[in-house]
Amino acid sequence: MLSLLAEHGVLHTGQVAMLMFGSRPAAARHLGVLARAGLVWRFVYDDDPSHLAFYELSTAGAEVLTARLRQAGRAVPVALGKPGPDVLVVNDFFVSLVAQARERGRGELFRWRRALEAAVWLREHGVADVAPAAYGVWIEHGLTVRFVLHVDHDEAAPITGSPAPPPADALTGYRHAPRGVPVTAVLVLCPTSDRQTELHRDLAAVPLPVPVASTTLDLLAEASSAAEAIWRVTGGESPVRLAEIGR
Repeated sequence: MLSLLAEHGVLHTGQVAMLMFGSRPAAARHLGVLARAGLVWRFVYDDDPSHLAFYELSTAGAEVLTARLRQAGRAVPVALGKPGPDVLVVNDFFVSLVAQARERGRGELFRWRRALEAAVWLREHGVADVAPAAYGVWIEHGLTVRFVLHVDHDEAAPITGSPAPPPADALTGYRHAPRGVPVTAVLVLCPTSDRQTELHRDLAAVPLPVPVASTTLDLLAEASSAAEAIWRVTGGESPVRLAEIGR
């Protein structure tokens, strides 16, 4: 469980249950033991009326896990257990696909790389100056989509107050890839429908060499999983399922 929390940064009880136990009470019991031992931190967001409990690897937990990895002769990941940017929404996306595969028997998340690994992998393929939140391969009914996931932000700069850059700006590096882009699609999670519209308008004017599909955070939250027909493809009309992007 420490390794699971180290990999994903922050998870709530329901997500741990889905990924490890299949039982929420069992997950809560085990997480409680780790919290009492000081190996994980438990916290609740003040603005969350559901009082959902989240867990993160503590300093002591990171030390224990580091010692175990070294004893086993395994490499210790950089920034072990430190939550990356957009960790909550990325974990929601990831766990929803796992649930789609396990509970509904529909599809399979064949591969998953988190932000740093995804960026390194893209650079090895000649794609630089992009900051993906994740990379994955989703297979459903014989269709396969290899995707990189981006999370768009519309907040103004914290110090200068400058407005957020256009959402398409974060994808420019794909346009300059000398050997092409080694994925089926670029996925973008937009905070609002206005940002989504702006993204597709700009990409329609100056396309990328790979299909781009987006959805909003509200649509993702309302859908049963990220695999559902919530994705709008640049130049397309009706929303499509994740596995249908690029077809």
